[in-house]
Amino acid sequence: MASIYKRKDKEGKSSGWRAVVRIKGYPTVCDTFERKQEADDWAQDAERKIKLGQYNFTANKQQYTYAELIERLHLDNVLQRHRSFKNIRSQFQYWKERLGSYALAHINSELLAKERNYLIDLPTKQGKKRTPGTINRYMAVLSSTLSYATKRLRWMHENPCTNLLRVEDNAGRDRILNAEEIARLLAACKQSKSPYLYCIVLTALTTGARRGEILGLEWRHLDLEKRIANLKETKNGRPRSVALADPVIEELKKIYAMRQLNKPLVFASRTAFGRVDIKKAWAEAIRRGGISDYHFHDLRHQFCTFVAGMGASNLELATAMGHRTLQMLVKYTHLDTNITEKFSKNISERILSSSLSEV
Repeated sequence: MASIYKRKDKEGKSSGWRAVVRIKGYPTVCDTFERKQEADDWAQDAERKIKLGQYNFTANKQQYTYAELIERLHLDNVLQRHRSFKNIRSQFQYWKERLGSYALAHINSELLAKERNYLIDLPTKQGKKRTPGTINRYMAVLSSTLSYATKRLRWMHENPCTNLLRVEDNAGRDRILNAEEIARLLAACKQSKSPYLYCIVLTALTTGARRGEILGLEWRHLDLEKRIANLKETKNGRPRSVALADPVIEELKKIYAMRQLNKPLVFASRTAFGRVDIKKAWAEAIRRGGISDYHFHDLRHQFCTFVAGMGASNLELATAMGHRTLQMLVKYTHLDTNITEKFSKNISERILSSSLSEV
């Protein structure tokens, strides 16, 4: 079946027409034209040839460029549905600028190896070199687009990224605070001008939840009586629940009492309709607490270290951290709340017993 779409440029002006022919059992084919009638005529001819077995799919593949592939991804709403697209939009744009004029038939492993080396040597806007992890994420974005062209559109025979080895990544961060540093950090968070920072940090320390998961919480996601938070915006796309320690519940009740009724977010911005930005408040708390080389995400590693130190099994640890790499976890739909409850209370008592007296 043929579909005709009006194309628009970046300014929203009409830039021609795209014809797309989809017939079950055959690769999807498409082309662009200046006039709608030309697109209609081509689509009818292509549909007829496909049904007669006369259409040259190989020749058609060579006409598509990488820029057209990105446009097709937008057209199919693939990018918009990507849960982290807004965070990696610049990476899609980078590859469109670098490879946009290339026909897909000419994008091979040798070319991509050269492009990867170019990216490794290319400094950022701040004049720094990209980390191996960042390079691998850039290549993963590129691979995902070529995989769509290969498996879904059949515009390529194979994904050339599969023949490339990953850049050897650096060892992960292992910055863990000692008891005295945790006390200083929590004290600094309590002194913050942000009314949310202390609760957010305490939640991260006692649940292992990511910053985005915490900031994305809405009041409807919380059950303060049962002491449960249902995390909807998770990194792996699978909702999970975590148990909340009593000190976290106390802080949440304070925030609930001063909430703005028209804002559903727990940690809503006071000046905008959206989530609060804690970057400045966090940086100030780190400085005031005299904590060096410590990132917000390290709070998650801190939680992991606490849980591992309590003798957690691999299954318990993976569940508490929200990792879905173990297939067995899928069968334990309520295991996450039970396990985080087991650990969050212990952790809160451990970190607050030595720090509340100093706050």
